[in-house]
Amino acid sequence: MSSRRAVFIDRDGVINERLPGAYVRTWDEFRFRRGARAGLRLLREAGYLLIAVTNQRGIGRGLMTEGDLAQVHRRMQAELARAGAALDDILHCPHDLAAGCECREPRPGMLLRAIARHGIDPAESWIVGDSLSDLEAGEAAGVPGVLVAPRGAAVPPGVRSAGTLLAAARLIVRGGLR
Repeated sequence: MSSRRAVFIDRDGVINERLPGAYVRTWDEFRFRRGARAGLRLLREAGYLLIAVTNQRGIGRGLMTEGDLAQVHRRMQAELARAGAALDDILHCPHDLAAGCECREPRPGMLLRAIARHGIDPAESWIVGDSLSDLEAGEAAGVPGVLVAPRGAAVPPGVRSAGTLLAAARLIVRGGLR
């Protein structure tokens, strides 16, 4: 029986700033979003496993390598550890859109793999993403979601939203979303 609870966090646009029209390929291009480290720390302190799930299409398109991504993730994890907010796992999909894989969000493959690997209860967990495809992946895996959307952005009716990962973490920890 699954009993652990987790928060699945999209990387680009939630943990770090999204590069418009480009991919974060090096640590020099990586910038934490405001409130990301504090939000992760709050969730960790509340007893959630922290698992990043991220589409990394740049690998499939030949614009970066698995090694490039691993280097960015090593540096990101070191910074998060210093902030008391290290991730428990990072899963990524390296495939381009045409690959039709099961791991690319909005498909739930990464979430299902993490749920099995870590003994996670989907109903007691959350996904926080910056696109509806992130939330669709969560829904397909039985994990409710929170959309990180800038203030004033159009959010479809019935979609839970917050302006930052920190704001989403506060809602999750307070239990104000269920």
